[in-house]
This record gives sequence, C-alpha cells and structure tokens, in this order.
Amino acid sequence: MSTTPSTTIVTNLKNVTPPTANTITDSNAAGLDVNGMLALGLMKALELKVCLSLLVEHTDPADPNLTTLNNILASLT
Repeated sequence: MSTTPSTTIVTNLKNVTPPTANTITDSNAAGLDVNGMLALGLMKALELKVCLSLLVEHTDPADPNLTTLNNILASLT
C-alpha cells in the first residue's frame, strides 16, 4: 500500500472536481452523498489543522509530543 503525504491529501481535497453523473447515480443507488462526503472530508482536514494548532499552542515545550505535533501540523500547511 502506498502512502500520500498529508499536504497532497489536503491540496487534492481543495482541488477536487464535481463527480461525473455516473458516479452520482451509482453512489445515490448505494445511499451515498458523494458531494457531501467530499466536502466533509475537506472540512475535517481543515478542522484537524485547527485542533493541532491549539494543541501545539498549549503543549509544554518539554513535552516530547510537541515535535510530533509540529511535524504533523507542518505537513498540513
């Protein structure tokens, strides 16, 4: 399984194009809202950035988790 950097994921979510009519038809038949799910994915990615920013802001500099949080946050910028 390949991995994709989080910066690419966020960028791709921001640049996603509307799904084709066939995709919408197939997803509706399965009870899925493709456009809504894509919008929710972007919203959650941006929400993650906000949450991580707050965590970083209030994490003790001596806490070893701060480096990890900063690295994740930097990859989402």
